[in-house]
Amino acid sequence: MSLNARRRRIASVLALVAALGALSACGQNLGKSNFARTTVAAEAGSGSGPVPDGDINDPAVTPVVMRTIDPCPLVGKEALSSLGTPEDPRPSTISFGSCRTKVVDAGGKELTIGVDIGASTYVSTSGVTVSAVEGLPQIERKSKDGKSCDVGIMTLRKPERGVSFSVTYDGGDPCATGRAVAAKAVKSLHASPAKYPSSAGTLTAVDPCTAADPAVLGEVVPHGATTLTTFHSCDWTPGSNPRISIGFRPGLPPEQREGSTKVEIDGVTAYQKGGSGSDAECKVEWQHKPWADDEAEIVSVIYKNYDEKKDEAASCAKAVKIAKSVISKLPKP
Repeated sequence: MSLNARRRRIASVLALVAALGALSACGQNLGKSNFARTTVAAEAGSGSGPVPDGDINDPAVTPVVMRTIDPCPLVGKEALSSLGTPEDPRPSTISFGSCRTKVVDAGGKELTIGVDIGASTYVSTSGVTVSAVEGLPQIERKSKDGKSCDVGIMTLRKPERGVSFSVTYDGGDPCATGRAVAAKAVKSLHASPAKYPSSAGTLTAVDPCTAADPAVLGEVVPHGATTLTTFHSCDWTPGSNPRISIGFRPGLPPEQREGSTKVEIDGVTAYQKGGSGSDAECKVEWQHKPWADDEAEIVSVIYKNYDEKKDEAASCAKAVKIAKSVISKLPKP
């Protein structure tokens, strides 16, 4: 392994440690908070029951189902009415699985709530409260200042992924609020959650780990295997490096910008761009079909290798080869 690669991996580990260290345990003593309990409706089953271990075999929350769910109703006005006066939720412009909103509680305090379907629900051994909601593991992390909390519902064990609710609430208990919102969301997931329209060729229903031919992936990065990173993105790698990342997201249609090059791949207009560092990297992205308003469904293919020196032409040739395979396999709009 090169010195550069070792430095990057050490930096990644330190970043993870720092991120986990920034979050401390919610603990079981929530009574010290000034949270106005009358503003949060308790949900039956919230944090109750034994914490399940082993694989999660709940048919309502498989990746196939979860990638099609519209996240905004989970933090919509109806879902959050018991907390106060919610705003209309705002869908993410970079992720199919994310949405955010704000609520003003009965005392005039503002809280923000975000949901991320497909987020990591990693369980560390410290700084975490683990419970269960309707048979699903619930992981709770509170910030050191007590003003924010992440409540994650694990729906997939390997890798640990699920639905994460991030709450910032200076005037109350963010963890109690997060638990209430998460409990209501789980009930919705087990009943009839709102889903994205099943329009022809939409990427919201496509498994990113099956978007490219494994034989082509193996030619570019030998001995690799797929790992779901979110429900709409996937990596192919023999370990941690080199790596091919394939992802789907909403956003403004890509166009030629400074540093990017327009390329035609089997009749599809795409844009490629090398990385800004000294290592081998190239991203290729293109519009698959219109999404909403002036946005589009966008596909990205990224090739990275920290053990290779920067060579934009070579890296982009590898990314384009994968992109060609993806284009041939994606459903037609």
